[in-house]
Amino acid sequence: MGPTPFHIQPNVPGFRRNQLVDPHPGRVRADVEDNLHHFWVEIEHDGKRVLTLRTGAVRQPWTTCDAAGTFLSQRMTGARLDELAAIDSALSHCTHQHDLALLAAAHAGDSTPTLYSSFASDQHEPVQHAELYRNGALQLSWDIAGSEIVSPGLGSGLSLRKLRQWEQDLSASEREMVRVLRRAVFTSGARLYDYSRTPTADKVVESVGACYTFQPERAASSRLIARIRDFDQGDIPLAERIEDVRRQRRSG
Repeated sequence: MGPTPFHIQPNVPGFRRNQLVDPHPGRVRADVEDNLHHFWVEIEHDGKRVLTLRTGAVRQPWTTCDAAGTFLSQRMTGARLDELAAIDSALSHCTHQHDLALLAAAHAGDSTPTLYSSFASDQHEPVQHAELYRNGALQLSWDIAGSEIVSPGLGSGLSLRKLRQWEQDLSASEREMVRVLRRAVFTSGARLYDYSRTPTADKVVESVGACYTFQPERAASSRLIARIRDFDQGDIPLAERIEDVRRQRRSG
């Protein structure tokens, strides 16, 4: 049996994202879906190294996202599973596909799927609320003022923009969860952005250098093709993929 999809914070406007990692002997696939993105990354491996890495974009905001997947494959094929994060800066890649590759590699030896479900509220003032669930169980609940976690618990009093300064004190599992929710928080602002004035990526001047698409050498040729989905009303990101994995695990 695989994880069960569920709707986080019903009727509360906000960013919702699911990331599903489905490992099998010699192969692991990771998927992500939120309002702007729907990508997958699949790695074939020998237990130590990436033999092949494939990517797919079901929904992508920019025309260059496909090429980012090709670049990711070129850079990571042949590398050790436990050294993928050290190959490049995530900012030289599609950060979402890069995150998926690292999640897939980290869980390549698992025997069961892992589902991360994230939520970040549209309300930012005075605080933004964010939650992370792993296989349906709440792991992190943050109130964030600016970039500082102001609620009790893991990360309290620390800045999400200074994660590298404090993440080394965390366990591997905690570090992974913090990174997953941090990415959701930072991506959540895309829900409120007016894309009607940004036909090409170079027009989003505040994001120059932020990922593969926004690198200066290609931003002007990166065209907007976003198909936005709203998950506020009960639809669940990756619902079909999650159910497929449940059926496969049940029948297998």
